[in-house]
Amino acid sequence: MLEEKELDLIAEKVYSVRELNSIVRTMINYEFPDLLWVHGEIQDYDRNKHKQDIYFRLCEKHPEADEVISSATAVIFSDRKKWLFEVFKQNNIDFELKDGLEVKLLCKPDFFIRSGTFVLIVEDIDTVYTIGKLAQNKQKLIEELKLRGLLDRNKMLPLPAVMLNIGLITSYNSAAYNDFVSELQRSGYGFKIYLYNVFVQGKNVEQDISNGIEMLNRLKFLDVIVITRGGGSTQDLSWFDNRRIAEKIAYSRLPVLTGIGHEINITVADLCAHTYFKTPTAVAQYIVNTVKTFIDSLQQRFDSIITYTQEFVKNEMKTLELKTTFLDSQTHKLFRQHIEFIASMSKEIILYPENLIRNLTKELQNRTKEFPLRVRYFLEAQKKEVNHIEKVISSFDPMNVVKRGFSITKLKDGRILRSIRDVKRDDTITTVIVDGVVSSVVEEVEKQDTH
Repeated sequence: MLEEKELDLIAEKVYSVRELNSIVRTMINYEFPDLLWVHGEIQDYDRNKHKQDIYFRLCEKHPEADEVISSATAVIFSDRKKWLFEVFKQNNIDFELKDGLEVKLLCKPDFFIRSGTFVLIVEDIDTVYTIGKLAQNKQKLIEELKLRGLLDRNKMLPLPAVMLNIGLITSYNSAAYNDFVSELQRSGYGFKIYLYNVFVQGKNVEQDISNGIEMLNRLKFLDVIVITRGGGSTQDLSWFDNRRIAEKIAYSRLPVLTGIGHEINITVADLCAHTYFKTPTAVAQYIVNTVKTFIDSLQQRFDSIITYTQEFVKNEMKTLELKTTFLDSQTHKLFRQHIEFIASMSKEIILYPENLIRNLTKELQNRTKEFPLRVRYFLEAQKKEVNHIEKVISSFDPMNVVKRGFSITKLKDGRILRSIRDVKRDDTITTVIVDGVVSSVVEEVEKQDTH
């Protein structure tokens, strides 16, 4: 412990706060007379970006853990901010500062005397460094996912022919949400959308989208998951170059479609998805077209069945007609042979003696007895054939269906009513039932969801 006299000697010089801060500032300016490049990760920028002077933190993280080991206050003054953003615009640089972005900044170290704060005054930004760093990290992640077989895992899932129950991951009431939903509504099909509302920009993107994929996978009635957002800068889209989101997509039990909203940049989420599209509208159009294609194929099959049935009945009718004609001709032939035989016998009676007449008479009696039996056997065989054909034709008779409690509804022009699209209000329709016909006038047409 210092003696009282020693304390007096040490405390002989007393500094004011301002004097002390001024000395510190002088020392910093002396040590760093020129501008210098500093790299680190931006934090606390988003909440201040709309202010004239933007203050934020520039941080260094542990190389193996998501932990800040050092940070400094940085500021972009309003006049410099305007100049920087104008340079970006003139040079068509797709760049935007945001939290979580690793940057390289040209700074002037300074010390604010009034607040006693060490600060880095930003004069310029190396956009090439940042964009290159993003690209480097993205490529590294893609190689890792490829090595693990995750880029193609979701693509191997079968895509349903009809996707009516859709799990949608996007920001509610955003442009992406409205574009997607509006396109589905215009189709007129019975889509059902189950929305999981998320942030599509910022530090919550990873957690939100990962939770959304996990939750929607629990809904067993869903057909597909769709992830959309409304485009953005390279830095905005980099939120979707995320390992955790990529893994959730790859291991999803449902096919995942993406419409991140950018025509040039393809995100890691896009690469892991079953199928990716440029915009939310394009995703919706694809889903609508799959439903339309399925319905068209069903209609074609139905038309083919009707055509085949009509041809079958037509052919069977022809066969029946031919068999009936054949039956009539055979019966006529038998009678004709019998008459010819009787006529020949009559001639024999005239030409031959009495004993021959007796023999021929006996032969005639035998043939006369045999004729009815031959005719009966022939008729019975043909009758069985006709009964079989009648049963086949009867199975295609619409009235037999009506007798079982069903009815047939026809339009005014005689066509059978098959779809709600074929009838409108005030149309006259006819309903055929088992014991009569009922005529009706349509008062209301209401389309029902059959799914």
